[in-house]
Amino acid sequence: MKAMLSVGKALALTFWLVFGAALAKRVGAPFEHLIYLLAGFLALLHGAQLWLFSDLLSARRSPWLDRAQVLLFGIFHLYPLKAEQPSGADAVAVNEGAAHA
Repeated sequence: MKAMLSVGKALALTFWLVFGAALAKRVGAPFEHLIYLLAGFLALLHGAQLWLFSDLLSARRSPWLDRAQVLLFGIFHLYPLKAEQPSGADAVAVNEGAAHA
């Protein structure tokens, strides 16, 4: 699973590099507009992921770095973070233990 996430991050980074090449006018006319359209859609999708997972990201040690990585990589960065988060029952047990201390 970790290898698949790494490959996904590499592909996402490759897309953003292609988008940068399109901005620098290094890509032909018909493909340039398609890349712009895909980049806009991907930016909206990653923005929605930021909004949906804002509580998870704000609880992290460096939330702004995580937010930047979500904008670049999307679910390929969020999936391992979601797996690290304790489940609801574990979080309740931790909160009750802290309340009794």
